[in-house]
Amino acid sequence: MTGGREPSPGWTEEQKAAVDQLRRECLDLSATVLTHPYGETFQGEEVVKERMRLMREARPEKVVSPSDMTTAA
Repeated sequence: MTGGREPSPGWTEEQKAAVDQLRRECLDLSATVLTHPYGETFQGEEVVKERMRLMREARPEKVVSPSDMTTAA
């Protein structure tokens, strides 16, 4: 026991299988995005800039208001 916590029991076989499946899906989707014909319309630095723009559009940053923040001790 470390840090006052009980040791983790670890993941179940079902949880391990779910993580493996999600990792495979993530790799497949990454390959799909990287090889999509849309990317061929850009050259050089434009490729990276467009990818970053798409990522920002897909995952807009969550704005946290000061009232939602807590002060660290």
